[in-house]
Amino acid sequence: MSSVLIKEDELKALVLTKLTRAGLDDNTAREVTDVLVHADMTGVHSHGVMRVEHYCTRLQAGGLNPAAVMAFQSISPSVAVLDSDDGMGHSALLAATDRAVQLAKETGVGFVGIKNTSHCGALSYFAERATRQGAIAIVMTQTDTCVAPYGGAERFLGTNPLAFGFPVKDEAPMIVDMATSAVAFGKILHAKETGQPVGEGLALDKEGNVTTDPHKIENLLPFGKHKGSGIALAIDALTGILMGANFGNHIVRMYGDYDKMRKLASLVIAIDPDKLGNAFFAATMKTMRDELRAVRPVPGVEKVLAPNDPQMAYKAKCQREGIPVAEGIYQYLTSEN
Repeated sequence: MSSVLIKEDELKALVLTKLTRAGLDDNTAREVTDVLVHADMTGVHSHGVMRVEHYCTRLQAGGLNPAAVMAFQSISPSVAVLDSDDGMGHSALLAATDRAVQLAKETGVGFVGIKNTSHCGALSYFAERATRQGAIAIVMTQTDTCVAPYGGAERFLGTNPLAFGFPVKDEAPMIVDMATSAVAFGKILHAKETGQPVGEGLALDKEGNVTTDPHKIENLLPFGKHKGSGIALAIDALTGILMGANFGNHIVRMYGDYDKMRKLASLVIAIDPDKLGNAFFAATMKTMRDELRAVRPVPGVEKVLAPNDPQMAYKAKCQREGIPVAEGIYQYLTSEN
């Protein structure tokens, strides 16, 4: 399926219109829009504006609270819990990130757990937000299950993504953002939308056989076999179980049960290098990145890239040429319904 190139401001306006029509106030809709367009502009289309239709469906069915009143509970000088009141996960993670950075500026480390939340989009957005305030970030969230544990043929794990953000002096931050599955579930949705196959060894069909056909995929595989499986379990424990929420197959599914609140849990940890006595952290990160890029590449590779290099190059291209949006998604965004 072909794509349409849209300028950033135009795409944001289309998304904002859809979300406010679905019942979100202007401020919340703008927060969600910024997160979604960030994903598309950094090449993570699986978490971009293709999600708008789903959010609108869930808002209209009653599975999201458009008038959420979020509230923090202070646990200690460095720990807080945010009750998201079943609102938009994007807004909850924004508030939690800023609170975690604030706590880190005061104590060195800020730890904010989030409960009663929902899908929050690309974690890189929140990790980057923390780095712009001079903090290191660790962000994670649970998801409903679509991943078979190592050795299993049935789903038990979510894609349970994890992101790290590190400030870099005079440059874009170093961001590591990844699902614990071998491929993000949203990329399967994007493959279905565009008619493209997925890579080998990423997913299983209904019988437990490996498949590359996005229409036959029943479950994903964890990255790194038992390693990804173990990290996914750890993230579920640090989010859902720690916050007294559901885990694994007990989590309300994203696609289905649209009238039910999902009650997800997430976690943001911020670290202030200055407070820990390191005023040169960002400068040293720049040295590390420079030395990484200077590593001699293997035959067939032009250059060794640092985390976030491809995303920043893609963003620059989008700013020049426009953001590619699949034709079907563009038709939905420009429709009157």
